[in-house]
Amino acid sequence: MSSQSSQLMDECVDSGCQQRFSNMPSEVLVSSTTRPELRCAGYLCLTQSQIIGVFVFDIVIAVVILIGNTLVILSVARTPSLRSQNNIFLASLAVVDFLLATICIPLDIIVGLGFKPDVSPWACLSVSAVITTMVILTILHITVVAFDRFLAITSPFTYQQTMTNGRVACFIAGIWLITLVLSSTAFAWNNVHEFYYTACDLLYILSKGHRIMLVVLIMFVSLTLMSYWYFRIYRVARSHRRRIAALERVLETKAFARAKYATTLKKDLKAAVTLMLVFGLFIIGWLPASFMTIIDVIVPDVRLDEIYVYELICFKIAFSNSAMNPMIYAARSMDFRRAFARQLGLVFRCACWTKVASKRPDSRASDINREVSAATLSSTVRLN
Repeated sequence: MSSQSSQLMDECVDSGCQQRFSNMPSEVLVSSTTRPELRCAGYLCLTQSQIIGVFVFDIVIAVVILIGNTLVILSVARTPSLRSQNNIFLASLAVVDFLLATICIPLDIIVGLGFKPDVSPWACLSVSAVITTMVILTILHITVVAFDRFLAITSPFTYQQTMTNGRVACFIAGIWLITLVLSSTAFAWNNVHEFYYTACDLLYILSKGHRIMLVVLIMFVSLTLMSYWYFRIYRVARSHRRRIAALERVLETKAFARAKYATTLKKDLKAAVTLMLVFGLFIIGWLPASFMTIIDVIVPDVRLDEIYVYELICFKIAFSNSAMNPMIYAARSMDFRRAFARQLGLVFRCACWTKVASKRPDSRASDINREVSAATLSSTVRLN
């Protein structure tokens, strides 16, 4: 047995590690000498206080994700006015976030924090593949939502005919199909046969090439597409503001132009701004984790024992992104706030929920908006 593997075995605090080392094939132990000498591996690199801190954070963020995304799912399912194509995509994204809280976070706690220390390499790979599946689903959903808003803003007259309920279902089915194909490649492209560590690392059980492929195909391609679509949305929104200013100058009264702000066009623009916020938080949450997945590729001889804590922090930040989306919807949409209040009122009997849920937009303004909607859009086109 090599001196490096003997040192690892002596320093391992897990009672089962020595047995695992003694049962390892000699060729695996020899291959370990090609790696940097490690003081620890996986959860063994964490102190007890760090394990407790990460565990508490995981529990809190899982509860917040479950509550917020359950409200989104129930609100869209039970509120007819919220069953638009865009909100169906948001509800599907909420289902993915719900699964992340119920499947990925518990698995991450059990394996990543060492509550199940004697997991086999293939079991470690399977857990990593499940978490990868949820991550890819989240990214693709946000990408499709951005494309939906791009169509709604840039092609308002043909959007309803283009984005039918059938096509929405096809988009969602396509997201799942692409995700399952990509995540299943981990079982043919991994580090299982070189996995000599004494603890499961859910990230580095995947091979370098596989991690690079996922980051390039999923993260950076999606970011590029979303950046282009939101840039186009921004240009269209700025153009609409100039058209509105022109309407105010040519019309004898400004009531018509003011009413335009509550038309379908205004709602689409506001929805686009909301999703830009989702997009921004998505970048903040997932870019550190994306860089962490390829850090041992761009940094020669990286010591995995020295970056394990940073790896955990990056992915906890990424997971917390799933808790932010429902808060953004509630902050930006009165319809979602009322729907959330109705759902909460069914569980928590409180006058505050009833008060929020009973709020209605001014009916007179709504009537005016409906009357001028078609005329406003026509005037906008003529001014183009």
